Amino acid sequence: MHLHQDKPVTESGYNADGSNNYLLIHVMNDPVQRRASLKCLARIEGLVKNKTCFYQNEKVLIYFNNDRLSRGVAGGSWIITDKILQPIENFKSLDFDYIKFCRLRHIYCQLYLKENEYTIVPYAETKSALTILGSFRKKILVIIKRYVPSKSENSLLEALMVGFTDDLDPVLMKFYADTGVIHIIAISGLHLVLICQFLQIVLLQKGENKSGRWIKLFVMLACLWGYSLLSGASPSVIRAAGMFSLTLFAKTIFRETTLYNILAASAFLLLCFDPFWIFDTGFQLSYAAVMSLGLFSKPIRDLLLLKNKILSALWNATSVSIAAQILTTPVSIYYFHRFPTYFLFANLLAVPLSSLILAGGIFLCVCNPIHPLAQLCGWILGILIRVLNRFIEHLSGLPGAVVANLRISLPGIILLYIIICCSYHFVKRREKSWLYAGLGILAVFLVIRIIK
Repeated sequence: MHLHQDKPVTESGYNADGSNNYLLIHVMNDPVQRRASLKCLARIEGLVKNKTCFYQNEKVLIYFNNDRLSRGVAGGSWIITDKILQPIENFKSLDFDYIKFCRLRHIYCQLYLKENEYTIVPYAETKSALTILGSFRKKILVIIKRYVPSKSENSLLEALMVGFTDDLDPVLMKFYADTGVIHIIAISGLHLVLICQFLQIVLLQKGENKSGRWIKLFVMLACLWGYSLLSGASPSVIRAAGMFSLTLFAKTIFRETTLYNILAASAFLLLCFDPFWIFDTGFQLSYAAVMSLGLFSKPIRDLLLLKNKILSALWNATSVSIAAQILTTPVSIYYFHRFPTYFLFANLLAVPLSSLILAGGIFLCVCNPIHPLAQLCGWILGILIRVLNRFIEHLSGLPGAVVANLRISLPGIILLYIIICCSYHFVKRREKSWLYAGLGILAVFLVIRIIK
């Protein structure tokens, strides 16, 4: 058993007895530009107190002055400082519980460092799988910036390919959130599907015998989890990687898979790794979306049978968007207090176009040694991203694009999910008892809303 006990900063040994305590800090990623500073995530590895060094393991947010640019601090650097840790605080201008957001990631403190308040410790970084992936990620970011020079375009491609969102314009992110397509920016199952399909084509001849099947499984799992770590290992991408891993393993040993069993097994394993993920918004939305697609996409698609192939393809895409919203909407309203009314129109273009852009980004990295071909690919990607951004920006500016100031309590969410459950069983089984139960719960929900 591994026990992790979190303590408030004020009760920890960092501030005790007012003596000079020195912190040995390992910078985990390159500092990124903010409005008046540069921000990075780091880990406190040691505490020097009364000439004794204690081992520590605590995440911390560090904000450097812009004069850090000449100091050479980067991901992997070690610094030492005697500054006192400060607790995380909420933003006054935003209706967002930033303290809770950080706490779920085991981050409780922050540091503000000026140029003369820290010293870089000389250290030869040892090679590991994570450092190799970090270097590979930096190379991808360099390639993207080289061939797609516009920031509004290369920042979106960085987010789509490796989950790097620090360069994204907050205004552009708001446009994507207001139109209900913010999910395409987050690394998720869509990205891993493309990787799996590509690997299936490349390794097509490897599954003819027993040893070939296991080699194919090992290669695919290594690529899936390597990409998951490369993109930042967010709960949504780890969920997708876990589900794909279980599915691929089942196929290797010739077992049938059931979506709900795969969902339950992957959630159980991930929560064993970090139980706090159950409170993570991305984790909840990711599982709600997959469950919603499994339950509702086919029944909604079967409501309208079209013979025309183009209309049928449009309806299939529409039914998927509607199905995904059914179980994710209550969670989304609970956390973000808003609902995008044009999500159907936005997803019809954004999902296929973002998939094309992602595939083009992978091709750009592959053809990087061929400079003219990479330039052409980057130019085409720039046009596609510009079209997507302009479309999303225009859609978000239409009247009534967002229904804002929606409030719902945790009991209200539970009642909504019971209503959805009753409605699903009524449509599927045609039993009036489910209809009466759903209407009764709906009445209770409305009464609670009126009283409040």
